Amino acid sequence: MRLYDILVTRLLQHYFVSMVGAVKLSRDVEALRSVAMLAGTDHQHWDMLRELLTVYMTPPNALKTILVGPEGDPNSGKGLFGQAGKVQALVFMSRRIDHRVKINNVMTKSTWVIELLEDLGIPDPTDGVVNIGLYSAQSLRNKRLT
Repeated sequence: MRLYDILVTRLLQHYFVSMVGAVKLSRDVEALRSVAMLAGTDHQHWDMLRELLTVYMTPPNALKTILVGPEGDPNSGKGLFGQAGKVQALVFMSRRIDHRVKINNVMTKSTWVIELLEDLGIPDPTDGVVNIGLYSAQSLRNKRLT
């Protein structure tokens, strides 16, 4: 779990991920998952991370389907919203390199982000403070047990 926690914390605090970078990151996560499999028994958090990485590899026009499923209903319990949770999926999505653009020396959300959030009717959880501790492996395990 420690490898997972370090990776996720660094990813969410310090990095922005491009589509090409997401492919490399996916391979690295798979390698780390394989190493972790040698040391323990509960590895569902790695599987969830692999699913969350799909938000980096998906073009903006197809993100809604990945996030909410084919019906397009954010409350259907399908897609990444159903698997990982709305807030977690949107926080990971916020680390896309194209999530924010620089206009007149000011970083603002991309047009596609604003349209997607309005279409889903969901506020952006990254507008406020994001508690990175909620994304630890132990926190995910506790969520599954309740």
